[in-house]
Amino acid sequence: MILPIALVDKWPGEEYQKHHATIESALKHNVADALCLTKDVEMLKRIQKNWIPADSVCAFPGQKLETAEQVKIRHSDLQSQNRELSNCIIEKDKKLQRCIKQSDYAAMIMAAYNNSMFVAKDLFFDAADEICQRPILVRGISSGKIIKEVANRDQDFYFIETGYLGNYRCDNNLSGRKIYHRIVKNNMQHCDRIMDVPDDRYQQLVSFNPAMQYQGWKNTGSKILVVLPTDKPFQYYHDSRQKWIKYVEQTIRQHSDREIVWREKTSRSTRSNSTIYDALDDDIYCLVTYNSIAAVEAVQYGIPAFALAPTAARTVCSSDLTQIEDPIRMPEDIIYKWLCSIAYGQFNLSEMLTGRAWELVLENETRPTFNY
Repeated sequence: MILPIALVDKWPGEEYQKHHATIESALKHNVADALCLTKDVEMLKRIQKNWIPADSVCAFPGQKLETAEQVKIRHSDLQSQNRELSNCIIEKDKKLQRCIKQSDYAAMIMAAYNNSMFVAKDLFFDAADEICQRPILVRGISSGKIIKEVANRDQDFYFIETGYLGNYRCDNNLSGRKIYHRIVKNNMQHCDRIMDVPDDRYQQLVSFNPAMQYQGWKNTGSKILVVLPTDKPFQYYHDSRQKWIKYVEQTIRQHSDREIVWREKTSRSTRSNSTIYDALDDDIYCLVTYNSIAAVEAVQYGIPAFALAPTAARTVCSSDLTQIEDPIRMPEDIIYKWLCSIAYGQFNLSEMLTGRAWELVLENETRPTFNY
């Protein structure tokens, strides 16, 4: 199995380091704890989901029904037990989040393997000749210089960043945490092809967050939503954010008289309270962005999108703003296959910690392409 070198941006704290001879073993201990806590939280949440309602009547054939006093006592006991279970989930989840804060996503993906190798990311350029003998695994667009150096040496890189779908609040994610993360080979997003895969992972995503169910094209709205990225992607592609904004506004004005709504990228907490879906519900006809995953979210939500830089939505959206009044609306069966492909490119925490995410990444390299 190919194992890239994990370029680590963050190491475990003193509570782990003091018990280990090397920082690498401390990191693996940290990840192992995170995995155990993840499994515990998932199990306890399943138990709570199937919890017996406190007001249910327990009686077997031939058994006398409970008296009012017995029902009252049982009701109180069940409520107390449910509170204890909830408190246990909260405490274990807090411990899990502390583990994650002391770890690193590249390390978490590789830590399941005994022969994995970790290198501090800030030491990359001091040892690039040696490191680039193997593929690397790195997180974040801020690693752009490293990625370009690796690519210039004709070596593979694997890029980690926020997943495409399913990272907003729902009944299974009340805090709105980033549940899913994407892992992409030699690119920032899965923009080259649609993998021909089954719909099992997409349906798992829908089960986790029912809002992810594809409902087809909406064919409504009167406004154009422009989602503005930060400077980072423009720097990576040697582009200018201000020039891009000016070009977008001028081109749209030349070809449409629709109202333009500008959406800046705000903090994660702000976006959790005012999601992209809230914005799309505000009478939006289509979405325009540079390379934001908002293009993926828009198409999944049934709103046509324009993306002017490489994006995972490139195969199902437009890139020519002169066609703003005639955006691409691919047949819905193709959109569904694309969504299934998207689901195979993003992974939850448990999959990353167990090594399953990396197994799927390698399997994805051999999957056939869906042709349409």
